[in-house]
Amino acid sequence: MKGVKFDARFTALTVGVLVVLVLQAAGLLYGINERVNSSLPLIDTPLMNFLTAFGGDLFLFSFAALVLYLDWREKGRPSLKTASFLLSIVVGLAAVGALKLVFAEPRPIAYGSGVGSYAFPSGHTFRAAIIAAYGSDRWRKYAPLFWAYAVGIALTRLLLHVHWLGDVLFSLLFAPWLYLLLKSLLGGRFE
Repeated sequence: MKGVKFDARFTALTVGVLVVLVLQAAGLLYGINERVNSSLPLIDTPLMNFLTAFGGDLFLFSFAALVLYLDWREKGRPSLKTASFLLSIVVGLAAVGALKLVFAEPRPIAYGSGVGSYAFPSGHTFRAAIIAAYGSDRWRKYAPLFWAYAVGIALTRLLLHVHWLGDVLFSLLFAPWLYLLLKSLLGGRFE
């Protein structure tokens, strides 16, 4: 594609996303998911539930509003990075919802019925990872903190036994892949 430049990070993320997706579709993650789930303690405490909320919609949309405000204050318009982030939220949440319906993967612990009851992929982890992808791109010196946050949210989902390893792994790879793809398609360049 003219004007679209992909780098080694994007290529590696593409491979990772496709590998996890194929393994999930083929049922080859089942044994690994079961082993990891059975080896982790269930930590269903008020603190764990409080922490996992930082991967929810309220935190994501509050963060999005904050960065949009910062862009308007600094430039009078959203930056390419922020526009890519906002578009990634919309496209990504739609994709996560669609994948939940397509795979209809049950959660490790019974969890009601409907889209929210399906495990693959993890929506909380996607939300945290999309924040990490954008935040680490915008404020590079804080990248380790952003990614520690995303991995921390993924761990809360595993320790609460509401997701499998494959669910959170896919979301940790999918969010930055989608952000880089949309940033490039919107005209950005990878440094």
